[in-house]
Amino acid sequence: MTVASDILRELETLSSEELNQVSHVIKALKGAKEELHYTGRLLGIGFEENGEMSMKLGMQNANTYDVAQGGALYTLADVSIGFHIMTKIPKDSQVYTLELKMNYIRPGKGKKLFAKPVLIHLGKSTVVSECRIIDEKDQTVAIALGTFFLKNDRQRKASTCSEDQQSR
Repeated sequence: MTVASDILRELETLSSEELNQVSHVIKALKGAKEELHYTGRLLGIGFEENGEMSMKLGMQNANTYDVAQGGALYTLADVSIGFHIMTKIPKDSQVYTLELKMNYIRPGKGKKLFAKPVLIHLGKSTVVSECRIIDEKDQTVAIALGTFFLKNDRQRKASTCSEDQQSR
């Protein structure tokens, strides 16, 4: 038996809803990394036509109570803040999350949730931002507050040189 034949045999036993979820996972696996990383795609996170980020709700991000799982909301906030920061900094810079705090206010329900990031402080090496996660009725589901580190091309080259010297 091969992995492929095992998978095909399992697919025959799945419900329509489960097959839709398998299709979702396959699309996430095949998606372009330039668009969004695999975890984001798997959770149903994507861009709206206006450039804002949203998350389609479904089996891929539901908790035991069939509402948006807290970690999925956290990831939506983190990713949307990161992409928002990237629109405000030089192209050769990278963004890293230093810390992110999340307050969960109400269950995430409906078909989609939307991320609304706002920069509070944009410095040379750090950014502070918050992000409201709202539902389709414009009700706040969660609020995140985070600190992010900015690393530019010059800093990356300097750290690579110092790492090379330390390894000698």
